[in-house]
Amino acid sequence: MARIDRQQIELWNFGVIALNNEAKVVLFNSAEERLSGLPREEVLGHDFFTEVAPCTASRLFRGRYLRARAEGFLDEHFFYTFTYRIRPVSAHIHMLHDAAQSPLVFFFLDRVVPLFEDLG
Repeated sequence: MARIDRQQIELWNFGVIALNNEAKVVLFNSAEERLSGLPREEVLGHDFFTEVAPCTASRLFRGRYLRARAEGFLDEHFFYTFTYRIRPVSAHIHMLHDAAQSPLVFFFLDRVVPLFEDLG
């Protein structure tokens, strides 16, 4: 994680978001911009849970972020459906934090689960 940089994440075809201690978005790669439909300039520097994706202000998502901050380490995979500013989109989330390597909490997002309306 200490070696992840802005140039590197631009090469990845899955979404990457990183939050600082105040839950402000400090990294938001091109793939996430394309997949979410959210312009990077409207996301960077904004509170992820109140301004960018309020639908994630739940125990399932934000709770993990808070636990990562409190414990200094988290490496979890889970599925989540985003419902704010876009039509519902399910994604596989890998939330990763290791305070010994980086102060940031990373979200790696891969849209892999089609919703029923996408099947028609």
